[in-house]
Amino acid sequence: MTRFLPFGDLVQDEAGRTNILFLGVAGETEEGGNLSDSILLASIDSQGPSVSFLSFPRDLFVSSQIGDRKINEIYAAARYKNGKNSQYGLKVIKDAVARFADIDVHYGVVVNFNVFEDLVDGLGGVDIFVQEDIVDPFYPDTNYGYQMFIVREGWQHFDGATALKYARSRKTTSDYNRAQRQQKVLMAIKNRAGEINLLTDLGKLKEMYRVFRDNVITDLGMTQIIALSKLAVSLDYTNAVHAVLNDDPAEKGGFLYTPAKEFFGGQFVLLPENLKDTQTFVSLVLKHPDIMLENAQLAVLNGSKIDGKAGETAARLRRMGLHVIEIGNYDSERPVFEHFVQDLKGGNKPLTTQFLEELFEARVLSPEEMVQEVDLVSPDGLVDLELVLGVN
Repeated sequence: MTRFLPFGDLVQDEAGRTNILFLGVAGETEEGGNLSDSILLASIDSQGPSVSFLSFPRDLFVSSQIGDRKINEIYAAARYKNGKNSQYGLKVIKDAVARFADIDVHYGVVVNFNVFEDLVDGLGGVDIFVQEDIVDPFYPDTNYGYQMFIVREGWQHFDGATALKYARSRKTTSDYNRAQRQQKVLMAIKNRAGEINLLTDLGKLKEMYRVFRDNVITDLGMTQIIALSKLAVSLDYTNAVHAVLNDDPAEKGGFLYTPAKEFFGGQFVLLPENLKDTQTFVSLVLKHPDIMLENAQLAVLNGSKIDGKAGETAARLRRMGLHVIEIGNYDSERPVFEHFVQDLKGGNKPLTTQFLEELFEARVLSPEEMVQEVDLVSPDGLVDLELVLGVN
């Protein structure tokens, strides 16, 4: 089976970003070993250089070239359908994610648990700050039963086996918590590789290559892997954007909901409440993270006289990862008809201003048009942009 494809330059989109889909699987020797235990899309800006990460829940129900199904089943089903052709499986899952998220997916990487453990052990373990205690009595053992897994809050040094358990445990937390932990483990691996100067240690590189050769399936060519390895050293991780698509409407990325099981053969699945907003969120995380990184502080004011409009809009923006710090009514004698944006800081948040203008088809007021007396509860100077909602 061809695991590493031959030579070629890194493919990029029109913005100069390269998007790589990572799938974590148990491997051939495990039951359901080709089901995707984790699904992570990474977007690398080689000009930044910077990187963004977005995790997808396993139960997300999407369309694919082999039919509508849970996203974690697509790679395995496509691979099996085409004579255990892993490259075909990659092609189908990349296409499914690309169409759902409305984003180019250039490459795919399938990593089984063996390479994960061996990689961490080869690095001498990784250091991770655990946010809260995990006590999981239902972690799978090697005999189709369960074992207890416990890890305590605080800084921990994990070997490969423990790092894998930390990344996979989910019975006593949630799929979304697990996705966040998986992203933390990836960053810890990156940090450890930098500490030991992995890319300059030929012995370590050869050892890592043997591990990857036997346990990784990808459509990245060898020269592309080398290019990515060198790029990884120069990436600015301090401003890396991390996000998880989820079903909590109070959280960033909370655009999903659970439909009635009877419509899906009794399965628990997740669907987007609003596909367009979900795709806008994906675009913010992976195509335009600079908007999030502006960290603009927003006020949303209701000028329409329609009850609840400001609250609904604020919740929508918060799910997109923007910071709404004030909600209220716009003081006017009659309803405002068009949405407009007031820039209270003289243009220091241009990307967020443009985003609001396009999302709401709002007019950005010139300095001469702005209402000078802005009645806000927040301390003076805290709000950067004020979105006033009209009837339209």
